[in-house]
Parts: sequence; C-alpha cells; structure tokens
Amino acid sequence: MSEKKINSPKRDLINFIAVFAIIILANYILSFFSARFDLTEDKRHSLSENTIALLQDEDRIDDRIFLKIYLEGDLPADIMKIRNSLEEKLEEFIVYAGDKIQYEFIDPNGEEDPAYNLEVQKNIYTEGISPCDIQIIKSGQAEIRTIWPGALIEYKSKTVDQIQFFNKRIVYAQEDIRGLAERTINNLEYKLISAVRRVTAKSKKTVAFLQGQDELDEWQTTDVRTGLNRYYLVEDVKINGQLDALDEVDALVIAQPKKAFAESDKFVIDQFIMDGGKVLWFVDPLDVNRDSLYRTGETFGISANLNIEKDMIFKYGARLNADMIIDKECGPIYIPGHPLGIVDWYFYPLAQRSEHPITKNIDPIKGEYTSSVEIVNKDDKNVTKTVLLQSSSNAQIFKTPARVNYGIVDVEPNFNKGKPEDAEFPIAIMLEGNFTSAFENRMPEALLNNPDFNTKFKSDTTKMLVVSDGDIIRNEVDSKVQDGQTLFKTIPLAVDVFGVTNPNNTPKFVYGNKDFVLNSIDFMLDDFSLIDVRAKTITMRVLDSQKINESKTFWKVLNIGLPLFLVIALAMFQLFMRRRKFARS
Repeated sequence: MSEKKINSPKRDLINFIAVFAIIILANYILSFFSARFDLTEDKRHSLSENTIALLQDEDRIDDRIFLKIYLEGDLPADIMKIRNSLEEKLEEFIVYAGDKIQYEFIDPNGEEDPAYNLEVQKNIYTEGISPCDIQIIKSGQAEIRTIWPGALIEYKSKTVDQIQFFNKRIVYAQEDIRGLAERTINNLEYKLISAVRRVTAKSKKTVAFLQGQDELDEWQTTDVRTGLNRYYLVEDVKINGQLDALDEVDALVIAQPKKAFAESDKFVIDQFIMDGGKVLWFVDPLDVNRDSLYRTGETFGISANLNIEKDMIFKYGARLNADMIIDKECGPIYIPGHPLGIVDWYFYPLAQRSEHPITKNIDPIKGEYTSSVEIVNKDDKNVTKTVLLQSSSNAQIFKTPARVNYGIVDVEPNFNKGKPEDAEFPIAIMLEGNFTSAFENRMPEALLNNPDFNTKFKSDTTKMLVVSDGDIIRNEVDSKVQDGQTLFKTIPLAVDVFGVTNPNNTPKFVYGNKDFVLNSIDFMLDDFSLIDVRAKTITMRVLDSQKINESKTFWKVLNIGLPLFLVIALAMFQLFMRRRKFARS
C-alpha cells in the first residue's frame, strides 16, 4: 500500500506532462488547417464564393486597401448594430485577404477641440460622405445626433474612393430605424466588395447604349447608367452605317427602339456579335399609345415592325411575339376618375424569376405592356437557351391588335384555368454559345468582297439577352420649368411611383429591375463578383414591439419573481432536510 502511495504522485506528474504534450502537439498540427462553420439559416457570417475569390486574387489586390470608417462614437443602439456588423464583415474579409485589408474606426466628434472635429467633418464631406441627423427622444425632449455613415478608402497610399453605408439626411424618432439597420446590414458585403472591385480594377470594359432608332435617352436610363458608371465605361453610340462603330464596345444595350433598323446598321450589329460582342435586346414588339389611353380610357397595341424581330433575333434563337401579356400578379396604375384612384393593372405584369444567378433572390421585375418571347431552334446544340423571367401561372395572352381598356379593372379576366405551366409565358431569355449570322447566304456582294472588312458567319463564343419589354430598363423622369429652364429628376427603377402602401406604411412593391439589368451585364461580361452578393438576404431577428408592449408587465414580474421564488424554495428545502436529518439523530 505504501509503495502505491509513493508512486502515485510520480504517475500523476507523468500523466499530466503527457496530456499537456499531446495538447501542444495537437494545437501545432491543427494550426496548419483552418475551418469555419456558419450554422445560421441565412449564412450571415459567410461570404459569397465570388467575394472570397476576389479577396484571394493576389494579382488584382496587389497593395493594401485601408478603410477609414466614420461610423463611431455615441451611436443609437440600432446604428451600433450596423457598426458591429461592419467590423465583423471586415474581419471576415481579412480571413481571406490577409493584411491586404485594413481598417480603422474614427469618431468625427471624438476630439475635445470642436474646431478640429469640424475640420475632420468638412474633409470627409468634401470626399463624398454625407451625414445623417438622427432624432432621439430623451426624457420627453427631442435632440439631434449627427452621424457619418461612411468610409474613405485608401489604395496605394491614396484616397481613391468612398462608401456611403446608407443615404438618409434625417431620421425622425417615429421612423423605422430598425428597418434602416436591417437594410444596411443586408447590403454591407455588397458595399464593401463593390469598393474593392472598383479600386483594384486594372481597366474598365465599355458598355454602350445604342442610339439612332429613337431608343431611350440618357435621362430614361439614368438609374442603370449610374449603377454601371462605377465599374464600366458607359457611352452612347450611333452606327449610321459605319463598319467600325462598335469596335471599342464590349456590351451593347438596345433599349426600347421605336423606329425600324436600317439593313446596314443591322449588319454592323450582326458582325459585332460574330466577333464575340454581347448584346442586350430590350424590345417592345407592340407599340402602345399611352396618351390615348389616358385621354380616352382605351388604346390598342399594334405591331412595332422594327425590322429585327423576324430575321435577326429569330435567327439567333428567340422569337418576339406580337402579343400582350395580362397577369393577375401585377403592378399598380392611376386611373383618373376611378373610385379607388390607384388599382392593380393587369398590363403591368410582375415577372417570376428563375433560379439563375442573374435573377435569384432579387425583387419582383415590373414590366409594362409586355409581350412574350419564346425559344426557337431548341435542338441547336451550339446555343444554350435559358428562360430568366416569365409571367405567373395566372396570365393570358391578348393577340395583336391588343385592346387596352381601363374597364378591365372592374371585370375579373378569364385567367388561365388549365395547367399552370401553360400560362407561364417567357419574358426574358439568355442565349449563350456560337451564333449563326443573320446575314448568312444573303450578303451584299459589295460587303462580302470588301477587303477592309472581315465578314464572319459563325460567332465566337458569346452571350445575348432578349427581353420582350423595353420598359424593364426605363426609369420614370419628372420635369418642371424653373426660371425658364426645364429641370429633370429621375425616379429610381426600384421605386413604386404610385406609392401604394401596406398597413405598416411601406411601399407595396420594391422592384428589382435595376439589379436584373446590372446582373445581366456582369454575367455577360464574365464578372461574377457582385451577382450573388446582390441576391444575398440577411434576416434580422428583432423583437416584436407590439408583443413587447402587450406582455412587458408579465415578463418583468417573471424575471423578478421567479428567481426570488427559486431562492426561497431552495432555502425551505434545505431547512426541511436539516430538520429531518437532526430529528432522526
């Protein structure tokens, strides 16, 4: 027995050293491996695959990116959530980019010298960051607290860009600041990786908007152009029969042409496609006189005859149909004289989105007087054809001439009663592959034998988007005359211009048209760094304010009373056990 007692401490020491050595060895081995697990339903702590790929691209990020973030200081609780989420997201960036990503939080009001603080605020305002005044109620008194929700970005030791995390001049006490925080947190990865993408771009590709056939002008496409400007060179181009008109263009946007195309211009576009150029067709097969509808309550959709539907687009693999979709899933319109004023307008379908990366998880796409488009040459193995947008299963087709009458809102149309898939009419189709020239076997001799032009009849691998509604890319424009000048103001594509609201006083619809167009261009130009980030949604698990007000007394009593009850019960139990023990003895 004594020998065992003597050896026991020695064995314990040996066991302790062995266990300690195993732990050290295991930690050393595991240091060469890394793993991250995100168990949240919306993957809020995970970056998208394309974000990770960009952060790990050492050829592109070849210097330090330093962010000076001014969302710091005495912040309201919901704004502090944005600040903390931002720090968490940047730490995720650092996991993949290493010390190429660095950041610092700065309080613009943090110094004791007011003049110094004012100088700091003036500097960041000059660099493009806008302040936000938040109204806070304390002891029945309203006070205004100014914050600066933005960051300046330094790259290669120079301030080159800025990020505005949200853009709101003032937030009143009664406003939904939680909703603002939710939207901002949801967009943080997009905001940050967009900035990384911008500042590290070696060169910009060119996206051109075609002019010359009475297409949408600069004001009517301002919202999309604004989204493109930070990543691409954006310009307008007229062909006018010039064979080299599209030589410097990477993607061509044809936005709602109204006039027929000349054969010479069609040929230049066709050869642009044969050389691998990308084209986005936003075309209205039917022409609708909206002024007539507003004045008389009725109009007709008649064939536009643009001289591209039956030969060019058909040859590439899609048919634009001369018809009009009416859909029970639709946007609103204002009807003058109607008792309700703003009503659901079946001619404004809300397109259903596919699971393609372009359309996954984006908001509803609003169309206006939309036609259908269908796939042709389905057996063509050279071109992959994918439906991106389509009508809902509660839709039907009006053939040309399609009658448009305000009276339809008072009569339930005979929507599809058969198989749901029979009423799901395609609206947008992505075509990818090697296209056959629309001018095959019908080339003019002068061009065919022109030594200055290399005519091709089979394209390089390229992509094309065909959308049977030009309004999908068109933003509304308000105008007014002031001091003899006409001033224009564009309304973003996401905005519901009729302001139809839900009981919680928020717009009934937020449209995803802009994201659809931007995603399409990114996809076609092989830049996938933002597509899946735009589609990502993070759900804020916030408390229900109404339930809190209804049951706060119950929870207060429970939180205070339950611990006291448990303590008293435990004391009584111990007293009972002691009495029982000593009573026996």
